[in-house]
Amino acid sequence: MKKNTFIALVVAGVLGLSSCSDMTSLNSTSASSVGTVAVVVPGTVVSARTVEVEASSADKNLGTAVGAALGAGSGSLLGRGKGQIVSTVGFGIVGALAGRSVGAAVGKTKGQELVIRSDKDRQQYRVIQPIYSQIGAIPVGTHGNLQYGNGNSKFLPDGF
Repeated sequence: MKKNTFIALVVAGVLGLSSCSDMTSLNSTSASSVGTVAVVVPGTVVSARTVEVEASSADKNLGTAVGAALGAGSGSLLGRGKGQIVSTVGFGIVGALAGRSVGAAVGKTKGQELVIRSDKDRQQYRVIQPIYSQIGAIPVGTHGNLQYGNGNSKFLPDGF
């Protein structure tokens, strides 16, 4: 019985970590973005550099939870009585620490810091965004539209 429980925990953990959010697609949006209004500023990229976007708290927390469950499940297979309790708690703590590291690593993405000069008033805007799979890295000199408002900002080249 314990072996089947552990196997179920492993499968749940793998499925859970594989569902970490992917912000690199233009084909999806967060629920909080629905119904919001954004300002659109036509402009040209005058500076671009690659940055690493850290994992979200949700990715790290998911890794922690899955790691704790897997660790505790492994620990529960060892010993009897108080020894089993100690191994369950100890393995759970180690699993949580390891899971948090995995969640942080899995959730990292490549992004870009772009500086866009407005066509209208020549004002410059800075935006940090993921490198979208449909666009790739955006080079200096690219013309497009900066969209910002309600905490969500992105620069999309003409045609997107």
